[in-house]
Amino acid sequence: MAEIPQWHVAGDWFDVCSCNIACPCTFGQPPTNNICRGVLAYRIREGHFGDVTLTYLRLVLVATFEGNIWAGQATGFKAGLFLDSAADPQQQEALQMIFSGQAGGVPALLSAIWGPPELVGMEVVPIDFEVAGDLAFWRAEVPGKVVARADALSGPTTPPGHRVQLAPGR
Repeated sequence: MAEIPQWHVAGDWFDVCSCNIACPCTFGQPPTNNICRGVLAYRIREGHFGDVTLTYLRLVLVATFEGNIWAGQATGFKAGLFLDSAADPQQQEALQMIFSGQAGGVPALLSAIWGPPELVGMEVVPIDFEVAGDLAFWRAEVPGKVVARADALSGPTTPPGHRVQLAPGR
């Protein structure tokens, strides 16, 4: 078996799903109505897979499952992957390796916890990804297939001009 190259990606990520706000999965609970249909959008600001650069590439993952995924009770876990048409074949393969969990790291850890999803398809497509300068919204689109948009939360305790953000590990 070939050795998996060292890799690193850093960038922007957001997800939206069919659940009520705040997403129950964030707190280890079953999804709203016990089913989740979600879109995870990624924009890589810097990255590599061995000698293959991944900087400026995008991908969109669509997924569905029933039950509490964090408690090992999820069933019907299926996923589809849209890879950036700006990626060459080596970059497409690298993105697939990383985000399917085959290259280790957090995607592999999550796959080990949740169980690997059934990959129902993968397409190479143009992907539009936008983040408002003030973080008021995030948007990703695979033309004719998927549109995902998230508007930032705010409230009476949010300082003027700022947005609510979660920062894992801080």
